[in-house]
Amino acid sequence: MSEKTIKYAELVDLVSLQTLMDDLHRVIGISNAIIDTDGIVITNAGWQDACVKFHRVNHDTCSNCIESDTALAEKMLQGETFAIYKCLNGLVDSAMPIIVDGQHVANIFTGQCFIEPPDLEFFRGQARHCGFEENSYLQSISKVPVIPKQRLETITKMYAQLAQAFAKHGADRLRQKQAVAELAELNNELNRRVEERTEQLIQNNQQLLSEKRALAASEARLSALFKNMSSGVAVYRASDDGRDFIIIGFNKAAERIEKITRKQLIGKKLTEMFPGIFEFGLLDVLRRVAKTGEPEAFPPAFYRDERIQGWRENYVYKLPGGEIVSIYNDVTERKLAEKALHLTQFSVDRATECLYWVAADGRVQFVNNTACQILGYSREELLDFSITDIDPYFPAKHWPEHWQELKQKGSLKLETMHRCKDGREIPVEVAANYLVFEGLEYNCAFVRDISERKALQAELERQARIDYLTGIANRRYFMEQGEAELARNDRYGNPLSVLMLDIDYFKAVNDNYGHAAGDQALQKLGCILVEVLREIDIPGRMGGEEFAILLPETGLLKAIEVAERLRSVVANSSIIVESEQELCFTVSIGVATLTDKNSNIGDLLNLADKGLYQAKHSGRNKVCSFSPQ
Repeated sequence: MSEKTIKYAELVDLVSLQTLMDDLHRVIGISNAIIDTDGIVITNAGWQDACVKFHRVNHDTCSNCIESDTALAEKMLQGETFAIYKCLNGLVDSAMPIIVDGQHVANIFTGQCFIEPPDLEFFRGQARHCGFEENSYLQSISKVPVIPKQRLETITKMYAQLAQAFAKHGADRLRQKQAVAELAELNNELNRRVEERTEQLIQNNQQLLSEKRALAASEARLSALFKNMSSGVAVYRASDDGRDFIIIGFNKAAERIEKITRKQLIGKKLTEMFPGIFEFGLLDVLRRVAKTGEPEAFPPAFYRDERIQGWRENYVYKLPGGEIVSIYNDVTERKLAEKALHLTQFSVDRATECLYWVAADGRVQFVNNTACQILGYSREELLDFSITDIDPYFPAKHWPEHWQELKQKGSLKLETMHRCKDGREIPVEVAANYLVFEGLEYNCAFVRDISERKALQAELERQARIDYLTGIANRRYFMEQGEAELARNDRYGNPLSVLMLDIDYFKAVNDNYGHAAGDQALQKLGCILVEVLREIDIPGRMGGEEFAILLPETGLLKAIEVAERLRSVVANSSIIVESEQELCFTVSIGVATLTDKNSNIGDLLNLADKGLYQAKHSGRNKVCSFSPQ
């Protein structure tokens, strides 16, 4: 292959290479292109809108782009192993040569990026000079990644090595095919010469000697090629009417692959030495090729017997003399790697927790299916996001501090909110882990939706504050709110009043109508309190049929007015008990207003309770206030 010019496009599967370069761009976030030495674009991925929609469509800026491409290409032709160039349009490109078998076959270009934060004033000026729509142009500039020069060189080198690996693999396969063709050609040449020399033997003994020398030279070349091929080569002769095959040739690579020597195999039947050949499927291919003469490629399949096992890839053809040749490779490592990759991807995508790989700049590099399903975004959409796009309460300016804390501690656990595509915000628990992979830093974060847990906590907290029967504050929560109101009163000096009330003759209600009727009366009273009182007023059940009400910003006269309104509403209401009877009930209410700044909520309730006592002992269904002497 080294004697003629190598074309890069002839060495690779262009569709697979383009797909890979697209995937790498989505993961790494840097534009890339492979251009051969004739200037033909082999692949390109992720070109920036700033270049495609603006620089390349304007005459002046397009000239700058061409100058950048030309400068980088010239440096590659001059033998430089890495070149970086900041074009006149303000963006940075880099390039590395792709070398195959000592030949410079193409260049890998990366970039359309910045190696330091961009000067937006420069780009505003360029927008005005070139007639670009400024907002759209600056938005496209904001999408251009900032990549440190050292990392850009590392990524470009990785792209170049990957492109060279693809090309080298293709070159090896091309060399293999050439070797097969040369082997067939040598055999044809051998047969032709043997026939020619046989005819000439009768005419000239000297000519026969010359032909023998030529034949020996051809055989030496054929033998050297056979022995030194990197792929395994086995040569068979059909036996048992084509049902089986005798092994007549086996090169060193085949000995290494099959862990057996040539001496152990030559002259033996294929089915005897490789009993797993039936299940493997190669025997049927050998029979067809022997019968039809048409070569066949046998894709990777798994071979197993009591001695060896592994994945084999075969190419089978028939020699003019009738021998069957199988050229094959052990692809076990490749298949195991593919299986491990598929298993890992399968497991990650079916995990119940969201998985995010986040780069050091806060941008998302990978997400699993669970994250897409919970947030409602496609994977492509999420890979364009940073953490601040997902977490609405995490300012971008706090990311560097968060990143340093994660690096220092190695892992962090926190609770926050994530915003879904439909606008919903869900509470999540994040387990962040600092990792370094292939020289790059990442935050590998496992994220769990804790909506149900938060809802349960909220319900438990609500139940701890609310009286189960009436739906208003229980005694403990009422007392906490009372102390809070006293503190607010002490700070701002606003008036504060308290009502104490209970249902008149409540024991008679329970005795005459049953405890269910008593519960109905308590519930009815709780509903009346919620309906009549203001939002800032705080009603609470203190126990049994006894209730209390905090009236913030309310003096004594206003508190008495509120109490009278409550008393009247209760007196004019009724409930229907189980016996279908209508039951009416009344309440007695005591009123007290805070006058002593040193009083606590208990003191104020005691004053109101004394007013309640007066109301009950002066006929009930009354409102009485009590003021300390």
